[in-house]
Amino acid sequence: MRTARSDQPATRFLGVRLTLEEESLLEQFRWKSELPNRSEAVRALVRRAAESRPADVSVPATLRNELEELVEDGYARDLDSAVTLVLTLGIGEVGRIHAERMASLREHARSSAGRREGRRRADREGRGLLGR
Repeated sequence: MRTARSDQPATRFLGVRLTLEEESLLEQFRWKSELPNRSEAVRALVRRAAESRPADVSVPATLRNELEELVEDGYARDLDSAVTLVLTLGIGEVGRIHAERMASLREHARSSAGRREGRRRADREGRGLLGR
């Protein structure tokens, strides 16, 4: 059976033996990606492997269990979306804490400025009374 050609001519033929499970996975990928044939599916997989992806991050087993529980409980579709969910909620919480902390820091700075101005005023009045 002839296959559709890509933009560039194929120069190498690779004969690869697959297990039934691997063949099934390849067919599922081909179907989901709406590719016309297995050759195009393999080419798409090779191109995908060449794309730069962020390095996988290893997480402690306890954290991984928590992420898997989010998936099992239906809060996330898979581990990637569980990580996205946790990061989004975590970043939101960090932002909230940061905003609260910044408000308290601003208040502290205002009160410190007020106390500092009070001390300067008292110093000027004292110098005036002492005639310096």
